[in-house]
Amino acid sequence: MAGDPREDEARFVEELRDIARAASYQLLVTGSDASLLAVSRHRERLEGLIELGLPPAQVVERCVSKRALGDAAIEAGFAAPETEVCADEAEARAVARRFGYPVVLKPPSTVRTVNGGSVQRPSMVVQGDAALEALWPEYGAHSLVQRCLGGDVVSFSGVAADGRLLAYGMSRYGRTWPPEGGAVSFAETISPPAGLEQRVENLIGVLGWKGVFELELVQSGTRFAAIDFNPRLFGSLELITRAGAPLSTAWCDWVLGFESVASEARAGYRYRWEDAEARNLWRRLQEGRLRSALSMLRPRRRMTRSFFRPTDPGPLAARLLLLLTHLFRRSHSRFAPIALDGRLKEARNGP
Repeated sequence: MAGDPREDEARFVEELRDIARAASYQLLVTGSDASLLAVSRHRERLEGLIELGLPPAQVVERCVSKRALGDAAIEAGFAAPETEVCADEAEARAVARRFGYPVVLKPPSTVRTVNGGSVQRPSMVVQGDAALEALWPEYGAHSLVQRCLGGDVVSFSGVAADGRLLAYGMSRYGRTWPPEGGAVSFAETISPPAGLEQRVENLIGVLGWKGVFELELVQSGTRFAAIDFNPRLFGSLELITRAGAPLSTAWCDWVLGFESVASEARAGYRYRWEDAEARNLWRRLQEGRLRSALSMLRPRRRMTRSFFRPTDPGPLAARLLLLLTHLFRRSHSRFAPIALDGRLKEARNGP
């Protein structure tokens, strides 16, 4: 098993190289932005040993750029939230006040180099000056302040190759964690409206991406604004697979030269991230929203879960153990000098 690409990209790729030489794997698929960038930047170490299926290095870098997405989205026919690139905290504060809180704070790219290593920072909803001041040192110069948009968050995911979508699916977010704006904790597949598939293909063409991806959009009526692009595997991938569009299989078939059949995910399938849903449930109970909390417990058909399988309880047990360890460490460091950083880390990355 390879190490953490955020600590040492070159070493991570060398470990992947050792794995590829020792076994008969045919295709390498990345599951995080950090691993994607590491493999792309050091691809010459792996080429000839295993298929990568990556577009050119400059395309990969563009696809993880938050600023590039906004420009590409407009060119492809989507809306994009009003966004400013800020040189320092003072400028970020001025922009946030002009937009009106809450705003979204985004790094220039999901992964950036710091002290010889890499750090990942997700987008954060910021409620006021104090929160912006606390977060800015971790995001830094050239980070983006973006106007918050009203509407439903939806996900359009697929596999792009040969200038088209080989397989795709769309889902609407019911809940996220944190609730103010985070990763999806409950979603349901829906049918894409007419014309959206073509606009997504246009966006993929502008970006130059090929492979598995997820595009997050804010929908307000018939208007769709692009807010995030993930050029890799993603957390709710199994939802789209269960709904009839196996994205990973479609990608592997295309790269390895097998015949593939275009597919679209069916509507009415659901996804649940269990520990995030538990946190959402607990918050609603704390807020006295009993009816809303009880609605979360209603049984749902066609449910896909991130960890739990009746036939394989191990992943959920391991996840619960990790959560308990996290809570134990948090309780023991609550009054330590780094407690504020710990709380911010929890808000950013979840459990």
